Amino acid sequence: VIESLMFYICVNVIGIFFHYPLEVEQRQTFSETRNCIIVRLETQKENQRQERLLLSVLPRHVALEMKADIAENKRESMFHKIYIQRHDNV
Repeated sequence: VIESLMFYICVNVIGIFFHYPLEVEQRQTFSETRNCIIVRLETQKENQRQERLLLSVLPRHVALEMKADIAENKRESMFHKIYIQRHDNV
């Protein structure tokens, strides 16, 4: 009886030593994943705000052209091209 009780206690202590660090690691991983998702959602929200601001200042075709040029030439300065077009019979 004492032997089985000692065995039971030892097995439970070993289980605790394996379970606790695993539980801590899982909680930390969950927390990091949650924070990553929150940051991603905030970034998407900020990108949408910037897009709305850009479209409120510039016509859509000019804004799209400007975004395409900036995405294409990231190493150059931000203001490397003047977005002026000549229109006849306006």
